[in-house]
Amino acid sequence: MKSTEKQSRQHGAMEFSDPPVNLDVVRRYRCDRLRQEMLHHDVAGLLLFDQMNTRYATDATNMQVWCSHYETRCVFVALDGPVVLFDYANHPYLAQDLPTVDEYRKLSAFYYFARGNRGPEFVLRFADEIDDLMRRHGGGNRRLAIDVLSFPATDALRAKGLELVEGSK
Repeated sequence: MKSTEKQSRQHGAMEFSDPPVNLDVVRRYRCDRLRQEMLHHDVAGLLLFDQMNTRYATDATNMQVWCSHYETRCVFVALDGPVVLFDYANHPYLAQDLPTVDEYRKLSAFYYFARGNRGPEFVLRFADEIDDLMRRHGGGNRRLAIDVLSFPATDALRAKGLELVEGSK
């Protein structure tokens, strides 16, 4: 790497070590690969809650083990539009300088541990946000691929007229 080039930043536990490769090249490759598969399967959006998948898509890390137990962190990838990282708290610095994250939003958490009996109210807010992203960036295509998601959330997304398809392929 030329000394005038900005070195890509690592995230998480490896943040202060030198990466063995240009991580931004790897990050863009992964995101491009996801979009190629989305195009192949004719989906306008991809919603990832599995933390291995969110890491693959964005390289953003944040309490991955804890976030694996609750629907508290996810990534929306538009085929022709932004990659939006939804996180449980407002800590945008966790995605700072990642070329694969276009927008950072605080997730309107809807799982019971966070909202108790108000979960149904908050799952509708989440569905509204995803529906808005699909309308703005889907070009009329209402097919949304999802890796893992609870029944209340899938029901709320279907009520918005989205066609949900398998997103783990």
